[in-house]
Amino acid sequence: MPRRFLIRTFGCQMNRHDAEALAGLLERAGLVPTESESEADVILFETCSVRTHAEERVYSLLGRLKPVKRRRPSLLIGVIGCMAEKDREEIFRRAPHVDFAVGPGRLDEVPALIAGLAPGACSVLSGQKPSLELPSALADRREHPWSAYIAISRGCSNRCAYCVVPAVRGELVSRAPGEILAEARELVAAGAAELTLLGQDADAYGRDFCGGTGPHLADLVRSMGRLEAEGLRRLVFVTSHPRDISEDLLRAMAETPVACPYLHMPAQSGSDRILAAMRRGYTAERYRQIVAAARRIIPGAEIASDFIVGFPGETEEDFAATETLVRDMEFQQIYVFKYSPRPGTFAADQLADDVPTEVKKARNNRLLAVQRTISLRLNRAMVGKTVAVLVEGASQRDDRRLTGRTRTGRIVVFARDARTRSGQLVNVRVDSATALTLAGERA
Repeated sequence: MPRRFLIRTFGCQMNRHDAEALAGLLERAGLVPTESESEADVILFETCSVRTHAEERVYSLLGRLKPVKRRRPSLLIGVIGCMAEKDREEIFRRAPHVDFAVGPGRLDEVPALIAGLAPGACSVLSGQKPSLELPSALADRREHPWSAYIAISRGCSNRCAYCVVPAVRGELVSRAPGEILAEARELVAAGAAELTLLGQDADAYGRDFCGGTGPHLADLVRSMGRLEAEGLRRLVFVTSHPRDISEDLLRAMAETPVACPYLHMPAQSGSDRILAAMRRGYTAERYRQIVAAARRIIPGAEIASDFIVGFPGETEEDFAATETLVRDMEFQQIYVFKYSPRPGTFAADQLADDVPTEVKKARNNRLLAVQRTISLRLNRAMVGKTVAVLVEGASQRDDRRLTGRTRTGRIVVFARDARTRSGQLVNVRVDSATALTLAGERA
């Protein structure tokens, strides 16, 4: 019988992409996927190190597997991804029943490691390789056959004070544009109507080419636009660092019909003092100018953002500046995170984590409340309009309904019918709205 594998994934879209690609490589090596822990011969945890909470969830799940490993010694347990790069010794100390740890720069070696690991042996693979072979053009392993991720770069050369990504994923390395286009063409031919270009700092794409002279993300977006003739309907990229957004990129989005008018552009704070301490490289006013330019150049542009509350030294005045920025920018949505020190970062090593946990929680809730009011008002303004929706499948809350997203990522639910399938583009007339969801009927 072939060995069966299960991958549990935590964290960002890049991690989901890595997990999909690794699953494809494991299948090529003869392993078979399963969703059952009791059936699995190999259990892998694709991990995230951006926040403490994500790491503690992994350790909790690893703890649950300790008696399982005792009953089934042949079971292989692997920790892969960012935690494996950052906390190699800690993983084996806290979970000695783990068999191997593999960092994000060595994931293509996992199939061979599994095949050759001796019983009772432990193995660690870490560090970054010049070439990482993790193809994403594996239609059978994508969560949705009509939607696919493409990694356009790996690593990040920014040095934000709080961020562990450069330490665990290395410096920025951009993929050759021809390689990306070939992969995109293969994915579209396999049925992908939507492509998401991934990079820890997608807007920095090409900065490492020829002394930074290009090609850049704007050039890549324009090139990808030619795939509309082959079936591509939507093109998205994440994540955007405000410092690296250019007007040329905004114009490329406006000029390319398949490019969605959407930017996920983390601000992190509305306080210039905190932005400087975070080493973000821009001011709140500069962020406002970028948003204004995006809305001026790209028809119907919508912006999403991230914020960290409780960063070292954040005062009530600093937080009030963040609340003001959120109110003024009228984001489509925001993600709010309570600051947690990440070992090895400048903030963890040099700055005191001096904002009490209770204050962090309160600020987190206050900022989300501000955004809920904005989101509800913006969504209610959509009532009576007809929106184009890419259908994702049955609603998790009500299987009599289907769910999908607009070109700017708004969630839409509508009544299921026999003619509508996942991956279709349909028009939905909106008849009601909440802060999170639009609801309506197929037009």
